[in-house]
Amino acid sequence: MQLTRPDLARILERSRAERPTADPGWLAAPPPRARVLRERVTLGPGASLAATADALFGWRIHRGAGLVIEPSGPADVGVTVVQAVQAGPLWFAAPCRVVDVVRGPDEAGFTYATLPHHPETGVESFRVRREDDGLVFEIHAVARHDFWGSRILPRIAHRVQDRVTRGYLETARG
Repeated sequence: MQLTRPDLARILERSRAERPTADPGWLAAPPPRARVLRERVTLGPGASLAATADALFGWRIHRGAGLVIEPSGPADVGVTVVQAVQAGPLWFAAPCRVVDVVRGPDEAGFTYATLPHHPETGVESFRVRREDDGLVFEIHAVARHDFWGSRILPRIAHRVQDRVTRGYLETARG
């Protein structure tokens, strides 16, 4: 947490050697005290799985949600990304590592896990998939507050997470 925009390139370099602080298994079996978020949106009739997947893997959906992004590359297993979000006068940097990728004819997406110095400990999955009712974009996140500020003021932390999640969904919907 700081008052000026974080130096994401420096944080990215520091984070490359870090190990994830959460396990992708949390999506199936959340730990105690974790907040589970699951949101989805049906994409319009002109939406394409390939185009939405390209936007997701190229971090355009994250940028569209209002995050400042510094990735080590397109989303793929092992890629590190540092995201920054501003909440009022404060900036928060959030380093993550991509731990799982799905690329198929009917589904594409990835999961990342938090790294040390992230305000939360958790995992988040982003998927675009074909379903009977059309193309959908889904986010599934499981996290707990490990930063003292989010533990003291969880409603504010939830509002920031909810704002970013709405941004992801709106960007994916186009």
